[in-house]
Amino acid sequence: MPRVFGEFDHVGWFVRDLDAASAWAHEALGLEVVRSVALEQYGIEARFLGPGTGTLEIFTVADEELRERRLEGAPRRLDHVCFRLRDLDAVLAQLRASGARFCTPDRATEIDEPLEIGTNRQIWTVPQSTGGLALQLNEPLAH
Repeated sequence: MPRVFGEFDHVGWFVRDLDAASAWAHEALGLEVVRSVALEQYGIEARFLGPGTGTLEIFTVADEELRERRLEGAPRRLDHVCFRLRDLDAVLAQLRASGARFCTPDRATEIDEPLEIGTNRQIWTVPQSTGGLALQLNEPLAH
């Protein structure tokens, strides 16, 4: 099988308290916030810590019911691993052939096609369809 995955981009940490988790990552790990992102249509607020690839994304959602369902009582949990791809369509075909399903970043809605968010085409896997691990697949748009 050809290697279609690209570079590791980041790991996502879903948290109840974005400020407290960001402060802990700064104090305990020495990580600086390098950028912040708000996806208002999904109620997501995120901070990326650390430079380059291999960043830590700490994020939360505004919807309390959705947040509590995903956290299952925990204050935080490892949520997803993101890969930067060159051929998102090839990866989607490969994953679909293995039974993967896809969703929006808040996991509220299953979708079939990637979303254009900022300067990227992105899609997330439904964790139960990919061995229990959510994958975020990110292909930069050509400019």
